[in-house]
Amino acid sequence: MIKWLVRIGSVVGLLLIAFVGVMVLLGGGRTQVNTQASIELERSASTIYPYLTTGPLLMKWVSGMESFQSSEELRVGRRAQVVMSIGGHRHEVTSEVTAMQPPSSLQIRIEHAEFTDTIDYVLTEHQGPHGTATTLTQRANSHYKDLMIRLLTPLFQRDVERAMNENLATLKGLVEREPEVRAPHPMPGQNGFHGCCAPALPSQ
Repeated sequence: MIKWLVRIGSVVGLLLIAFVGVMVLLGGGRTQVNTQASIELERSASTIYPYLTTGPLLMKWVSGMESFQSSEELRVGRRAQVVMSIGGHRHEVTSEVTAMQPPSSLQIRIEHAEFTDTIDYVLTEHQGPHGTATTLTQRANSHYKDLMIRLLTPLFQRDVERAMNENLATLKGLVEREPEVRAPHPMPGQNGFHGCCAPALPSQ
């Protein structure tokens, strides 16, 4: 009986060593994993940008996002408490804006006990067949702190990329269903656009 247990233990040990070896050959064990996805939207960058920064809009296209809570205005350093449901498990993460240049770029960092993600959005406007269009590129640099998770990254990296593409496809549908909002032309004597967020007209 003991001999059989020893043999079974040896086989399990060999299989575990082989599994770890295969995962390492496939790219597992790295502390950082990069993923990227892009999509073209038939809307201007300024129309798309709020969907990347506003909680209620983010929850409409980011799969698994259950809540986004922040009392701060959009700026570098803004932090938000986010609840994500991934694979049937709920994760509470902290999202922080680390760089931004509206409406062309945004960088956020997501902190969790098991991982840290840095996500970059780049919006590039161009002339499309129906008017102004924008290529939106999302890049994620993920740092996993747990060794076992790092070993298993080859198994779920493709799933992450697929989820990114599916999210961007959902975003495209949302944005393109909304009418394009055209900014008004500047009034005489005004450097920017008039409205709620524009500088006041110079005094006469």
